[in-house]
Amino acid sequence: MDRAELFRELKLSARRSVVWGPLTFSVALLVFLGAGALRLWPRISGQHLPFSMIWPFARPLLAVALELSFLVSVPIALALSATTRAARSHGVASWRVSALSTAVLVVGLGLLSFGLSSALDSGRSSPGELASELVTSARESCLESSPPAEVSVPLVGFSWVCEKNHAPRLHGHAPVGNRAEFEASTIELSDDLRHIALARFTLAFTTASVPVRVHAEHATLSGLPPWGRSRRLPFGLRSCLFVLSVIVAGYGVGRLAARVLWLPGWAGALCGVWLSGWLWFAESWLERREPRWQTYLALPLSGFLALASVAALLLLGRRLWLRAVRTRTPLERP
Repeated sequence: MDRAELFRELKLSARRSVVWGPLTFSVALLVFLGAGALRLWPRISGQHLPFSMIWPFARPLLAVALELSFLVSVPIALALSATTRAARSHGVASWRVSALSTAVLVVGLGLLSFGLSSALDSGRSSPGELASELVTSARESCLESSPPAEVSVPLVGFSWVCEKNHAPRLHGHAPVGNRAEFEASTIELSDDLRHIALARFTLAFTTASVPVRVHAEHATLSGLPPWGRSRRLPFGLRSCLFVLSVIVAGYGVGRLAARVLWLPGWAGALCGVWLSGWLWFAESWLERREPRWQTYLALPLSGFLALASVAALLLLGRRLWLRAVRTRTPLERP
């Protein structure tokens, strides 16, 4: 391949990436925005809250939706770009073409997603801090009201119950059943709402046969999905992990799809979706773990493992197809 032909291939590859990248990113963003809306809607439904109160809780969900869209869209876009008819018409693409396609998408979509994400969720105020302020404000309103009084905490789902000659008690539904309720004297929320600490805790629920009531001086609920991105993972390290994982998975699946000329477009898209699913699962697992250097390797390692599984499946399918062809050929001879 001479220099002019290589330049032409690079130009066409960059053009295909510019087409497929924003398209897959937009679809992924719509999916993650829908998931975020489903998390937020039960907390605001029927409360007639002002936008100024809803936005601080919606902002982290929008930021993480942008980051996850970047994580999952690049492998799908590169797999689709490599399996189009235009790409197939030029034969096996060189490694420079695959590298350029990967670089165009990683730089373009990465700057867009992480730039907007950093602006939306800069870390100046966390959802946990805002929720704690709402809890404190509701408790003060309960104390100022004439007993008996009950003041709900907006966007949190709990309420303070104030009775005469008794300290305020926090009351709400526990996430262990439809009829499970809890009470506590105090509550502490982590910055990303992954951990909840309760004092003088009481849990009451009814089983199929008997009612159950549990008391504890201190109780901690941990391992919850973070509201937005986890605050335990620094933003710089998180963005580097995302970029590294996307480069591994995106370049790998794009190069593999380019070399397997018999792979149809829909199968290439499935390969990209398979790798993106692995990356998303690893990221969700990482968000729930304590920040240790071993756990950080899970995200890029998942890209390697997913790529190896795709290569193994394609190799197995190719061998089975060739075996079937060899088996039929003698029978078809006159």
